[in-house]
Amino acid sequence: MMIIDIRKLNAQKKYTGSMEFEYSAPETFIEIPLVKFASPVKVVFDYELFEDDSLEIRGTVSYRLEGQCSRCLKEAHEEVVGELNAYFENRNDYEDYGYTNGIIDLKRAVEDAIMASMPYTLSCGEDCEGLSYSDETDE
Repeated sequence: MMIIDIRKLNAQKKYTGSMEFEYSAPETFIEIPLVKFASPVKVVFDYELFEDDSLEIRGTVSYRLEGQCSRCLKEAHEEVVGELNAYFENRNDYEDYGYTNGIIDLKRAVEDAIMASMPYTLSCGEDCEGLSYSDETDE
């Protein structure tokens, strides 16, 4: 569920709470060659709805990357956890995240959190020695 219905939360008097869902992020988010998402992104957050119908969310995005090590090309994987913090105001022209008609679309905030947490390389481990080249020369 990538939306929050402010009207519904107000009607149910749920001014604070928690939500979680999975999101299939596009592979184009990954700029590391030969790497992909191993599973959907898990999104977990707490929310607080304020009297002016603004909403704050705080939580995490977590996902697993798998593919080839950026240094030695061996199989590698990495668990990534990023922060998800966003503040939504009830207007469309808001600088960060806005909404109209009582519906908040979380997609942009979630995608921003994924992109901010994305590593630049994938490593098979701290002891990776990189590619080994032959020192032999033909004379």
